[in-house]
Amino acid sequence: MEGLIRQYPFIYFVFFWLAVTSFLGFLSGWYRLMNKYPDREDEVLFQANWQSGSMGRWVRVRMRGVLNISVCRSGLRIGIMRIFGIFCRDFFVPWVEIGVQRKNYFFGTIVELKFGSPAIGRLKIPAGLADRLARSALGHWPEPGPFPEETNEQLIARLTKLWLLGTSFGALFFIVVPRIAHDKHLMPIAIAIIFPAIVTGVACLIEYVRHTRG
Repeated sequence: MEGLIRQYPFIYFVFFWLAVTSFLGFLSGWYRLMNKYPDREDEVLFQANWQSGSMGRWVRVRMRGVLNISVCRSGLRIGIMRIFGIFCRDFFVPWVEIGVQRKNYFFGTIVELKFGSPAIGRLKIPAGLADRLARSALGHWPEPGPFPEETNEQLIARLTKLWLLGTSFGALFFIVVPRIAHDKHLMPIAIAIIFPAIVTGVACLIEYVRHTRG
């Protein structure tokens, strides 16, 4: 087996990827949800692809830009890009099995969807996405509303907060950690600030484009 892996290294990558994605599927509670709520045919009222969120009851598994969420007449269908969840089938949760809780943070409001009563799974998504889903649900969304559309100014303000937060944490990491570890090759402070600022800025720009086009 070892010789086979050395001869065909991509086999190792395939097994590693299967192991990682399968483990994350377990941690997120996806397998339990797809067994409890098997997918079924229903009229799709609204489709949101390449969305971000986090799943899990005890351990949060972040899923950035890989979720596909469909608003249907009788419930919500949750899917994931197959390459990131080889064994994660779509699951379909009826409206009566969905609870909603909103939590406010510095960078914005997060909506937690609870599946089942008592909840056997949870999905956290941005409030803007939740409001879009709610407006498409023809009154079935388990919240009274209202569900206002996020203005361009509000979107820019939210992404600016995320950019500042990401830049601050990144700069703090690159400045403090090497000095604590007594690393002789210290990154210049200017680079330690500029690098996370650029990376976080690109991510926020992508989010802005995706939101305005969506």
